[in-house]
Amino acid sequence: DNTLGGVLPTEISAWPVIDTFYVDNNALSGTLPTVLGAWTSITGFHIFNNALSGTLPTEIGAWTAIDRFHVSDNTLSGVLPTEISAWPVIDTFYVDNNALSG
Repeated sequence: DNTLGGVLPTEISAWPVIDTFYVDNNALSGTLPTVLGAWTSITGFHIFNNALSGTLPTEIGAWTAIDRFHVSDNTLSGVLPTEISAWPVIDTFYVDNNALSG
């Protein structure tokens, strides 16, 4: 809830270690960058209630520790990437109020 706007910069992939990423309830727009796949040890990804569009990048399938994924209430579309089936354990998975299928 910081009224952050604009797109997520690709430079965020340079963060060497990130456990949880919370930027929900803001005004972020554009697509999710493919460089997010670099965060292989992330456990929580919460980016719900923004204005994100496009598809979920297949590169997030590289996340090996993710257990909380919440991208609801955006304008994401397309098919859920099959690569996320490799996630070993997922406790929370919210993708509602988008135009995702699969």
